[in-house]
Amino acid sequence: VYLLMGEEPYFIDRLGDLLAASILNESERAFNQTVVYGKDTEGAAVVNLCRQMPMMGGKMVVIVKEAQQLKKLEQLSSYTQNPQESTVLVVCHKGKNVDKRIPLYKSVRDKGVVFESVPPRDYEIGSWPGDFVRSKGLSMDTKGSSMLVVHLGADITKIANELDKLVTSLPQGTTTVT
Repeated sequence: VYLLMGEEPYFIDRLGDLLAASILNESERAFNQTVVYGKDTEGAAVVNLCRQMPMMGGKMVVIVKEAQQLKKLEQLSSYTQNPQESTVLVVCHKGKNVDKRIPLYKSVRDKGVVFESVPPRDYEIGSWPGDFVRSKGLSMDTKGSSMLVVHLGADITKIANELDKLVTSLPQGTTTVT
């Protein structure tokens, strides 16, 4: 069981997408991976999905996106206290943390993984664009990184989207973003 929570949605989305892409191979995903959205379902329905057996594979993956809008979130604790070994549950709770006093948080902390996504502080954001561009196989000078942060602020999602557009539109053979 993975509980991805916090104020910074970018890292929750990236980690959720990474888990969705890596737990099952592509042919198993069609039958054994289910993605639900919090506003369209409730806790009991998610628990029912988690209790199903996998078809033609060893694992079942249930991903709850936008779990902050899930009706009766606390009902998930009935599953997380005794999860099935054949099911991987990923709960993406954006905007704020799950209350650390409720049974859901405590059971995931004890039997699964809790990831808390905190927004970077203003002094930490300056190096982030350069690191992001390096992950794409390019480099970025500090002036360009500073200008980007000054114009876009400390919103990681916005910076990542703009850098993706910039990297896509670079002339072929360019290795440095200025």
